[in-house]
Amino acid sequence: MLRSWVIYILALLGAITFFLCYKMWFAWFLLIMVASIPLMAIVVSGVSMLFFELEADATRKVLKDEETLISFTSHGLEYFPFCMYSAKIYLKETMTGDVSVIRIFSQSESSDQIYIDTRHCGTYRLTSAKIRVYDMLGLIFFPKTLEVEGEVVVLPIPCIPAAVPDMSGFKAKGLRKSNNTHSEIYDIRDYVPGDSVKRIHWKLSAKKDTLMIKESQEETYGHSRLYIPLCRDREKLDRYLGEVLFTSRYFLDHDVEHKIRVLPPTRKEVSFDIESRDDLDKAILSILRMPIPEEEEDE
Repeated sequence: MLRSWVIYILALLGAITFFLCYKMWFAWFLLIMVASIPLMAIVVSGVSMLFFELEADATRKVLKDEETLISFTSHGLEYFPFCMYSAKIYLKETMTGDVSVIRIFSQSESSDQIYIDTRHCGTYRLTSAKIRVYDMLGLIFFPKTLEVEGEVVVLPIPCIPAAVPDMSGFKAKGLRKSNNTHSEIYDIRDYVPGDSVKRIHWKLSAKKDTLMIKESQEETYGHSRLYIPLCRDREKLDRYLGEVLFTSRYFLDHDVEHKIRVLPPTRKEVSFDIESRDDLDKAILSILRMPIPEEEEDE
């Protein structure tokens, strides 16, 4: 650092002046000590760089607009507790690919916190950190690149869409085979060798003069579909995600299985089958980690 070097040069000039004026053993000793400071700084910062580690407490899920922060803790400098370091930590937003830089200047064996912008939904990942490890006086540094792990997922807030779905319009009722032998709904078909005797419809078989089988049925409903157009307008995308989250939970509360279909601008759509809250949570996390392709401009 420039200020540290200015102070050191002034101290060195003072030690030289003191030695030239007095030429005593103490002045000589003081001059040697001041002149050897850069060498000691090289040793201290070099050894500190070898053992320096940086950890991030950044793996969490938060709601949009919820205040959150990442903690960074340095380790490995127990023998030189007053050493300093500076760090440029890269934070990537996976949906847009935008990379921001977090800057930290602190002493070793300390913990620092920085705030994360959660105005928009998405996933923020720490990728790497470029470190400079200084000696105690800040004269000499050695660089080091570290892989820093951490991920902050900003979840959407459910919001009611303009029109709340009417369940009668989303349940396409039908029938399918069932393993429930006590079902009150069943179909009739001809006997096939291998069918269980318990499933024979004896009264109808007597009328038809041929064996007839009761085949259990159960009600089923067709899949509804929810669409999310991925776009780089983050306000619109936040609203789309919130509306789809609300509607999907609404469907699950009414036992309606459905699909969430994601429509990137320049790629094939991605579909998620939603049958439970776990399926919905996994789908939302997958969507928040998707990169949004650049939209093609019309010629």
